[in-house]
Amino acid sequence: MNLFRFCSGLKVLGYFMILLVFAVVALSYNAVIINTWWPILIESSNGALSALACLIISLFHFLLVMLLWSYFTVVFTDPGSVPEHFRSEVESMEAGTSTDQGAFGSLGYCPKCRNVKPPRCHHCSVCQRCVLKMDHHCVWIVNCVGARNYKFFLLFLLYTFLETMLDVVVLLPSFIKFFSQAIKHSSSPGKLASLVLAFDFSIPLMQF
Repeated sequence: MNLFRFCSGLKVLGYFMILLVFAVVALSYNAVIINTWWPILIESSNGALSALACLIISLFHFLLVMLLWSYFTVVFTDPGSVPEHFRSEVESMEAGTSTDQGAFGSLGYCPKCRNVKPPRCHHCSVCQRCVLKMDHHCVWIVNCVGARNYKFFLLFLLYTFLETMLDVVVLLPSFIKFFSQAIKHSSSPGKLASLVLAFDFSIPLMQF
């Protein structure tokens, strides 16, 4: 029995992971902007504190926009695949060369696609095709990381790290203060849960 045929089920998991990404983003936005720094910006009479809040809110939104842009780009960008008639093109080009191995002597062959494949091209059991310069199939983006979207995947990781690091830094004082008060006065369990979950999600995502 070929166990790799069950890998196609990872696509269904991938769509759930996209929803999870949006949930984490919404949770972080609620904790950092709505519950913490936006009230400080509109209510604080301290000019320096208001300026800090404005800076944090602006930086948060900039990183969030770049994170979502890189994420959607890597999700919807084709990683690159071997053309359907690549074998016939290779054979015609090899016919015109005088070397023993031909111009494409280092090419491999994929028995599943029944086609030749260039170096560093691998067959993805989830996408059911050969991907150019395949790195891996990422369930977070429901796509393979390959030749055409590798740059956007690295940008997504970079902006995710910067955004979550910002979350940790700006939420840490509020987390300590609010958690101390919540122990004595548990009047806002929803706000406490939002801060705790956003802070807990941010730390592991920094290592993602």
